[in-house]
Amino acid sequence: MHRSIAVSNRFVAEGIAGQAATQRAARALAEGAIELGVPVAFTNNVTESLQSLEVIAPAGTQLADIPGFRPLGRAGWIQYIPNSVAIRVHEAGTPILGGPVEWPDPRQTDRFMGIPVLRLNAFLETEITRALNSGNRDHEDNAIAAILSAGATLDRALELHPYVADRYQDLWEQARAGQLWPAVA
Repeated sequence: MHRSIAVSNRFVAEGIAGQAATQRAARALAEGAIELGVPVAFTNNVTESLQSLEVIAPAGTQLADIPGFRPLGRAGWIQYIPNSVAIRVHEAGTPILGGPVEWPDPRQTDRFMGIPVLRLNAFLETEITRALNSGNRDHEDNAIAAILSAGATLDRALELHPYVADRYQDLWEQARAGQLWPAVA
């Protein structure tokens, strides 16, 4: 039986829930962050590995100090020691790849199974900005998948940062064109 996911960003929630290792790491980090009094928001599975996640936290937060985590040796990365899940940590309020859009406030979340998941609009802004500033098609694919998962409408572009609004409309059209529509009887 398929469980309903009652969050605005089903794409990220399903990605985290679909892997037992990432789900355990996300839950452990979320619980540890609560104990530290620090908001965090999970934004994505890192594209190069199913055994990794991305999270947004306030600048200066030492998430590696949470029991069960350690620095990974690359700046901005930590690892959940029990199952080796790598987690990329982005600092809220810093520009995304030098662009005008910043990593959002990590309190812009919905909770799924105790895991704070970045809300859809903030996720779309981060992924589209990353696509525009890096040329990496994976970020556009993530945005299209999120649009389809949420059943997002074209007018959502009015709610997004002006830097990404036009590209959102293009991606929405791509999502709609690729979607299979039921035959009319």
